[in-house]
Amino acid sequence: MHIAGIIESSNTQSILDTIKYFLNNENKKVSFSEYSYFKNRETWNDYCLAIEQTGTEILIIKIKNSDVDEALYFIPFDTLIINDYNEWKIVSNIIHTNKKSFKNLTVILNSDVIKTAKFTDEEICRVLCYGFNRDSNITTSSTGEPSISGQFLCYIRNSLITANGRRVEPQEYVINLNSTAVDPYDILAAASFAVLYDVNLNKVNDTVNFQ
Repeated sequence: MHIAGIIESSNTQSILDTIKYFLNNENKKVSFSEYSYFKNRETWNDYCLAIEQTGTEILIIKIKNSDVDEALYFIPFDTLIINDYNEWKIVSNIIHTNKKSFKNLTVILNSDVIKTAKFTDEEICRVLCYGFNRDSNITTSSTGEPSISGQFLCYIRNSLITANGRRVEPQEYVINLNSTAVDPYDILAAASFAVLYDVNLNKVNDTVNFQ
């Protein structure tokens, strides 16, 4: 079972709803929880055992800012989604100073908000960037247009290795939307997560229903 975390912000639920939609389209079973539920190791172990028995493939945990340090030390995250610069400063400091190894952790972050020029040591952790600039691994269409007639164009700029070890080559995805009011950053964050977990967004043919 893969374990992912997302640091809570105003757009957390929008990102999670979109991730859930993408994963469900390929019948990947995902569970959601909050870090505050896990007060001790026994509770955590019992919870993991229970959801693994139900066939859960991916567990996504919401983390409050005040719990980030403790959560990163306590839970063996495979992936962490960050959308805010201050969140990144906290996480970056923890990763650099904590005795725990984070070399198997993939951090998904908004490279339009967070600059990682000084964070290039892949022995520390792996960084997967999304955004509208040329440093982003996952961005909008190569034409520069994020959406056309209700379709969101998502582009993988560089080849990447998924959480399961599969190589994904640069390519473009077309995602159907039924709302032009959806924050494109939320879509890119969710798309980055989906691609990392072997979802072929080209197979997402139905309209994404954003509430």
